[in-house]
Amino acid sequence: MRKLKRVLILLLLLMLPFATSQKEYDYEISTYSLYFDIIDENKVKEKIEIELVANVPLNRYVFYSDYPIESPDAIVEINGNTQAVNVTVNVIVGGINAIYVNFPEINPGDKAKIIISFYSEGMLQEVKNKKQFAYYVKFNQPVGVFYVRLFMPKGYAVLSPIIPSPNRLESSENRLILEWKKENVEEGDEFYFIVGFAQEIKRGFSPIWMIVIFLSAFIGGFFAGMLYKERKREKVEILKSDEEKIIEILRGGPVRQSDLVKRLGVSKAKVSLLLKEMERKGLIEKIKDGRSYLVKLRE
Repeated sequence: MRKLKRVLILLLLLMLPFATSQKEYDYEISTYSLYFDIIDENKVKEKIEIELVANVPLNRYVFYSDYPIESPDAIVEINGNTQAVNVTVNVIVGGINAIYVNFPEINPGDKAKIIISFYSEGMLQEVKNKKQFAYYVKFNQPVGVFYVRLFMPKGYAVLSPIIPSPNRLESSENRLILEWKKENVEEGDEFYFIVGFAQEIKRGFSPIWMIVIFLSAFIGGFFAGMLYKERKREKVEILKSDEEKIIEILRGGPVRQSDLVKRLGVSKAKVSLLLKEMERKGLIEKIKDGRSYLVKLRE
């Protein structure tokens, strides 16, 4: 009997890692959707919708943003019941914003839909007399479906670059809408969106304009998507321009990554992606320096 008990205990210990690994996350995300509405030349209204199932008792959802957050509000639908909930924003290390959505505790197996909306700046830049929208997101756990929708301002046309190529392009009330969709997102997956646009249309849309815009966006998105996926050395012109600016700054000596963000006047996410690409090309070298990195040109 003692030997049998020892065998059973040993089997339970061996099975324990498999049992715990199934609940590695506090919740499972079935859908993660982002909606961006460009309000003016600087401000974007962002809405995030998350559908999740709790694995443990849960009363808070937290996400992080490199961009400043203004006027946040949220509602949560728990098992079919919708209610407004409290949202707080704290600035943590490196100027990153931590957004806390607090709601009544839900139990394992309960479903919740969280909708958060706020205004933000830093996603839009002026590049050679045209605008550019840029956004970066990295997932720290799997997601069933990742969806993004970008609403362009009235009277604006989509231009290259478009990264990645959109799954859908349509018009609604004289506005262009771009959509992206990705299924079975894995932990660690990164997505970087770039869309150029300019105020070229002064009047209502005509069928000819729609054909020109669609072909321009499709062709630009196709080639930009090929460049992005195949990671070729030749990048879109605007990215080359940013790389050249970084090289000019680093010619004066090593610079902290946080200082590069200030001197370039772009988002932390964009600088991080640029440095990652330049490091892959062998143009620069990043050295850990406390909580930041020191960036310098390679010999």
